[in-house]
Amino acid sequence: MLIIFWAIIFSIILSLPIIYIFLKITFGINLFFDFILNYNILKITINSVLLVLLVVCLATLISLPLAFLNVRTNLPFAKYLISISVLPIALPSYVMATTQIELWGPRGIAYDILNKFFGTGPLPSFYGLSGSVIVLTLITYPYIYIGLCATFRRFDFQMIDASRTLGASVPKTFSKIIFPLVMPTVASGSLLVSLYVLSDFGAVALLRFNTFTIAIFNRMYSSIGNYGVLEICSIAILFCFFILFIESRTRSNSRYFSNSNTANLKILDLGYWRWIILPFALIPSILGFLLPVLVLIYWFISGVYFDNSFDNLFKNIFSDILSTILISFVSALIITLLATIAVLIIRKKIRIISFVLEKVSYIGLSLPGIVVAMSLVFFTINYIDIIYQTFIVLILGYLISFLPAVITPVKSSVSQIDPSLEEASYTLGKGKIMTFYNIIVKLSTPGVIYGGILVFILCLKELPLTLILSPLGFSTLATSIWSSASEAFFMDTAAASLILILIAGIPTYLFMSNDLSKKVGL
Repeated sequence: MLIIFWAIIFSIILSLPIIYIFLKITFGINLFFDFILNYNILKITINSVLLVLLVVCLATLISLPLAFLNVRTNLPFAKYLISISVLPIALPSYVMATTQIELWGPRGIAYDILNKFFGTGPLPSFYGLSGSVIVLTLITYPYIYIGLCATFRRFDFQMIDASRTLGASVPKTFSKIIFPLVMPTVASGSLLVSLYVLSDFGAVALLRFNTFTIAIFNRMYSSIGNYGVLEICSIAILFCFFILFIESRTRSNSRYFSNSNTANLKILDLGYWRWIILPFALIPSILGFLLPVLVLIYWFISGVYFDNSFDNLFKNIFSDILSTILISFVSALIITLLATIAVLIIRKKIRIISFVLEKVSYIGLSLPGIVVAMSLVFFTINYIDIIYQTFIVLILGYLISFLPAVITPVKSSVSQIDPSLEEASYTLGKGKIMTFYNIIVKLSTPGVIYGGILVFILCLKELPLTLILSPLGFSTLATSIWSSASEAFFMDTAAASLILILIAGIPTYLFMSNDLSKKVGL
């Protein structure tokens, strides 16, 4: 009974953005349908759907061969490439977009180099759909890549050998053996990618591509009474539920745990092709991490050289670093704990409770941070004003927005546990508590750790929630980057960005280079 009560309260908290939207919506049902069928709204919807589809497809096309090459071939330096390839996840979308514009803009660094040596004219515009797809793909492909690395480590090639021995063609082997085993991982990663793209503001705003989030922000600050804001949010939520439906149908409750031995992996020998393939395997890391970091370093050195303001640079940055690490670490601990409890409740399949809890858990990540923040401001001011502008509300905002980032890897780790292990434990006389600890807790720990690291990184990078919900005078590296960039202090922006990337990149790299990453399956 206590579990059901907790699940209901937790579901209500996660549903606060939806409740707020339906309480404050300004249209009747007839006007609502007229509004969403408006040409401009349809165009925004098509833009958002197209952006999500293109990013998911491109991220999958990058992740699938990259994970296979790094894990199951003799590609040179694969041990290091496994970890390096995931580093773009450490960059905030607004930093990635800014640096990519500096690189590939009509008169960016690439233009300067080409014009100097070859006399070329301005490059094609990087703004709009094409630039948004490139930037968001570089940031989000690690969500799929990490899970695929774990999947390929557990991949039993004996099944492929048996299929080929029985006379099955390569296409049939792929469709019957490889694809069903890889698809749940791709579906889980694609879910996170889709929701991230749906809620992103920084990249699409800088690249001037009109999506749900841009429409919401524009209407909030330019229309009277926030006309149409919540209606657009409701469309985004409906799209989120559609994505969840597709993902659940794709996974189709398949059993894809594996008992194969990861200690003896069958490695594919690429021969001399490995040196030809290596530069292509490096492209995602170079475009998504190395080049943006080099741009930031260039800005920083230029600022120090020309402005001579190095002495004042770190006046407040140390307190920002401490604040960023503390709030992100505490938030990650709390969210990971609650997400683990939620997954265990979902696993019990308690009638409609588990179903509702699972679905509402993903809503926050599909909404712009400012909408989640607005809903929490509304409820705290009107009903619990004692916690308004406290760290409690800020952590609640992080919880609603980033819970899916923990639930997905934890749920995947739990779903891969072979039920026969629990039955064997009971047969050996172990009680429920010892079985739960030895089987469920120990085997799902890598997924829990990965989820905690991922939500820690997301909290580090989050901007709108932190700006609106944090206590007065509280500042983080993300807010420092925003304020410095707004005032065109590029040296300060570069310094804060580099520190933020370092803080986010270290745990990511260590996790991927550690044996724990071999046990995470998304």
